[in-house]
Amino acid sequence: MVRRPSVLSDPFAADQEEAIFAKALSELRAKISSDGQNAVTALASFLAQGGALVFPLLRAWAEDHDPQVRKSLVKAAEKAADPADPFRAVFLFGLIEPLLWDPDPSVRTLARKALREKLLPTYPEEALEILAQWTADPDPKKKIFAVECLGRLPPSLARRALILLRHLGRSEEGKVRKAVIRALRRWRWAAPNPVEGELRGWLADPGLSELAQRALS
Repeated sequence: MVRRPSVLSDPFAADQEEAIFAKALSELRAKISSDGQNAVTALASFLAQGGALVFPLLRAWAEDHDPQVRKSLVKAAEKAADPADPFRAVFLFGLIEPLLWDPDPSVRTLARKALREKLLPTYPEEALEILAQWTADPDPKKKIFAVECLGRLPPSLARRALILLRHLGRSEEGKVRKAVIRALRRWRWAAPNPVEGELRGWLADPGLSELAQRALS
């Protein structure tokens, strides 16, 4: 069990605490190859206890040359997810985000699985806000991934997600529109009433009618 250093009373408390975290994380980094699972558990504990102090230190792990270190970061973020602490969500999504596009397919796959299967269901409200930001990204790959994730949110968020999908349905990028259709079909199964009501409105809109017809087919 990693214990968070006690908050010191002098003006340099934060700097001293960060230095302690940095030293402990450096030691953990060295243990990953030989003691992977225990290192992941300890790392998750750091994430849970350190918050903003450890975020910049761990964000550097996302650029580590060793794929095993990057995988450990994903596993730790997944393990640290806790619905009782919604404020942790922004840090966990921030750590996972660069690994969603990792050059190593095994890291990328692990990160996407963790996001879809752990972070989205644990932090749905926070995820919706973060995905909304990703849908505005100029990179079409990021938009498409965000759209696919929108389709995995719980039915209680359907109406809010549909607002984003309506906007994205007008995209000039064909792959983005296809992703919208896939998300709508998933939502149709999960939340049929709000989705079918939304799509009836799309049918009357020249810019969205084709997508609505395909989503309903």
